[in-house]
Amino acid sequence: MEERPSPPAAPRAPQQERGQRRVDAILDATAALIAEEGVAGVTMHRVARRSCTTIGSMYHFFPDRETLLRAIAERHASELRALMAEIERDAVNWSRLSTKEVVDRLLDPFLTYSEQHPDVLQLSRLARTKAWCTGRNVELDRLVARLAEAVVASRTPHIAPAELAVRAVTMAAMMDGIADAVARPPGTSRHAPSEAALRKELRRALVAYLDSYGAPAARDAVRPARPRASRQARPEE
Repeated sequence: MEERPSPPAAPRAPQQERGQRRVDAILDATAALIAEEGVAGVTMHRVARRSCTTIGSMYHFFPDRETLLRAIAERHASELRALMAEIERDAVNWSRLSTKEVVDRLLDPFLTYSEQHPDVLQLSRLARTKAWCTGRNVELDRLVARLAEAVVASRTPHIAPAELAVRAVTMAAMMDGIADAVARPPGTSRHAPSEAALRKELRRALVAYLDSYGAPAARDAVRPARPRASRQARPEE
């Protein structure tokens, strides 16, 4: 009989505030190492030194490296879920904005988060290869798809649901592709694009794609009629 793979180890939850501070310091040190050297730079001993933690305390909270990486990925997932909920609440007003403004409202929170947490894109690439990320990835992908649908609906509110889904999936794929390109190690070419250049192109691509389907709803609003030129009264016969 084929043996089933054992479930991944779970991090030990701290019982006191001091323990929580220690866990946060460990995760912060892990994030810093990933940002500087990539996931390959993370070892239990290096994280222990970086966080000023004894190796015994490291293994007390995180049984192995995989559990450590899983814990920081879950921390990002929780923060991203909260971020996307805020964006979705804001989306109710998007029909009044220009396409560029809507794209900015969608992208800016994600870009700000990735700038503040430069490890998150590296972890996203890792997550695609890990079974323990499957459920988290599906949930985050679903939330991104809902935001993309909100963008499309704000531009073209009367399209059929099937077409709405196609455009939303296309938008999400464009965002995912650029995020993947940003997270790749620097290439050997002298002309490899910078993160800023790729993000600028993503904005341009999304605006052009959305506007290619016609004027946004905000532009379709009825404009005040121009006053007609008064006709001179004819002289009485």
